[in-house]
This record gives sequence, structure tokens and C-alpha cells, in this order.
Amino acid sequence: MLEDIHHIIEPNVGGIRKIPGTVIMSTRTKEILHNPPQSEREIREYLCNLEKYINDNEIEDIDPLIKMSMIHYQFESIHPFHDGNGRTGRILNVLYLVLQDKLSLPILYLSKYINSTKEQYYECLHNMRLDEKYIKDYLLYMINGVEKTALFTLNFINKFRESMSHCREMIKNKCPKIYSEELLEYLFYDFYTKNVYLRNNLSISRNTASKYLNELEQVGILLSERVGKEKIYKNNYLYELIKEW
Repeated sequence: MLEDIHHIIEPNVGGIRKIPGTVIMSTRTKEILHNPPQSEREIREYLCNLEKYINDNEIEDIDPLIKMSMIHYQFESIHPFHDGNGRTGRILNVLYLVLQDKLSLPILYLSKYINSTKEQYYECLHNMRLDEKYIKDYLLYMINGVEKTALFTLNFINKFRESMSHCREMIKNKCPKIYSEELLEYLFYDFYTKNVYLRNNLSISRNTASKYLNELEQVGILLSERVGKEKIYKNNYLYELIKEW
């Protein structure tokens, strides 16, 4: 499954590393911080060990957040792919919490936290590899990240729902003839749309889709922009939400 996830993230990159020479290096000092396993056989042995650990539910007194953190540490240390290890590892975090019924949906975006605290993240990983006494610092870093990301996500979802509610009222008041809950939900499915997307998703004609898009742009819900030969329509509510958050 990890290989399948990686192929989605990096479709043009090979799977498990087969050529030795990969090291984890500081981008600032060029110091080698970690030498992951080099041969494909060794990498697969470590991944097999990790897979067993992930699926071992015999030890019931380990909190899933702590176990998730240890899974992440081990995966990052194995570093099985040439590129895309960080993204694959962060997806693994979320999937494990779903597996353990700590999340009902895979929407805990830990990448935001890790990317904004990269120096501390790499320091925690590096120190833990040097001496296991630093395990507490690493675990607290990861658990703190889950807490901050969870609070951020809850607040963001509430803001997202507020934006949808405002947009709903705007369409009802300004464009009552085209309003439908289906249209509203589609507008918030992505940051932008095109005529062909709208008509395919709502099963309407090209002319009707053009009418909808023009009316929504006139009242300020959408903003059109020409990209090459195509015209795209950006959802202003979503863009403002992202700017704020």
C-alpha cells in the first residue's frame, strides 16, 4: 500500500530504492544527518518489520498518537524512496489514525505543521537517532502538531461552512432563478471551474452553464480569468478563505 501511495505522489519516479548512495543531508550545512539502509533487500526487510508493527494491536496501553509518531520516525529513517518520502509518510500518519478510529475522515493536514516547523522537526529526528533520551522531545513535538492541526482544521471547517452559508444567501438573493443546493456544493468542490466542468457535473447545456457562470460573476461570487484559450472561473469565497487562513 505504501508503494501504491508513493506511485500516486510520484508517478514518474521508481518505487523502492535499488541504487545505493542515498543520504539525508542538511540543506543548510550540507552535513550528513542520517544514512538510511542502502540495499533494496535491507529496505524491504525494514519495511516488513514496520508493517508488522503497524498492524500489531496486542500492546493495548500504547496511545495511537504515540504509536503513529513512532511509525513516522521509523518510516522516515528507512527512507525507502528516492523522493516523496515526507509526503508518503505524512499520508501514512493520517491513514493510521483512521485505522485506529481516531479520525473518521483523513483530513488532519499535518504537512502544514511540519513544513512550518521544519528546523525543529529535523532536529527532533536527528537527536533521536543520536540518543534515545531525546524520544520525549520528538513525541511531544508530534503530539503538539496533532493538537495544533486539529484545532486549525476545526476552525477552518467552521469558516468554510460560514463561507458556504454566505454564498448560499447571496445566490438566493441575487440569482434566485439559478439557485440549487447542488450548484452551491459544486462551487465549493474546487477553487475554480470551467463551462465544461459545470455542465458535466450539473447535467446542463452549454448555454445554461454560460448563463450560470455569467450571473455568478456579475454578483461577485466568481471571477473569470483567461488561461491560454480557456476561460476559468475562480471561487472568490474560497480564495479569500485561503488568504485569511
